Amino acid sequence: MVWDSHGLRIVASNSSLAQILKDVTTKTGATLEGMGKDERIFGAYGPGPARDVLSQLLDGSGYNVLMIGDQGQGTPRRIVLSARPTGPAPPSGPSTSNNEETDIEPQPQPEPQPVPQPAPGVPPPGVPVRAPQMPGPDTQQRQQQQQQQQNPQN
Repeated sequence: MVWDSHGLRIVASNSSLAQILKDVTTKTGATLEGMGKDERIFGAYGPGPARDVLSQLLDGSGYNVLMIGDQGQGTPRRIVLSARPTGPAPPSGPSTSNNEETDIEPQPQPEPQPVPQPAPGVPPPGVPVRAPQMPGPDTQQRQQQQQQQQNPQN
């Protein structure tokens, strides 16, 4: 690991992620939280701002990463790791509390009706056409009065 005027550079060849992050925090002054299970790292990352290089390093790891603060030149003050959930995603549909299968017949769907489309640039009939306007001070006052009337204070 190199930390110099060009930024942070990490070259890993079957290296410990925990050791790499320990070295980074020692040299940059950042603090590390949430390091759990270690993993082996391969690859070259950087040189560049520490925040970018750490993002590249931790991308694809088993961690969610939060970098807090800035010590200058893209160096975070704190690096917070949390384990990503593993395993299959939970089912997204409705579930039954027992293991019985349910027979659900599909409901017939009505035929879609074509919707007439207005010509480009022409509003549909019955829609008033107005030029966009920026709200002025009198409009803002009216809006505030309306809000006060709708939400009276006790």
